[in-house]
Amino acid sequence: MKTKIFKKQLTIKTRFNPSNIEDVRAFNKACEILEKQGVEFEKGTETVATEFGKKLYFRYSVISDFIIWIVLPLIGLIILL
Repeated sequence: MKTKIFKKQLTIKTRFNPSNIEDVRAFNKACEILEKQGVEFEKGTETVATEFGKKLYFRYSVISDFIIWIVLPLIGLIILL
């Protein structure tokens, strides 16, 4: 007998802006429609990276990789020689 660990569910992700009153109204209206149709759902928020955050993380990643794979081995070679 196979025991499933995961199950598939349909999900909806929105791009509503919580700072925009019109987006909040539209979100609440969509939730009301789902409730009337008897669809089981839960509300939540998600923190996502901005474009600046993505660029910052990419640069951090490149710099740390450079230090780990280039600078540290060179320092090790210099010390051993």
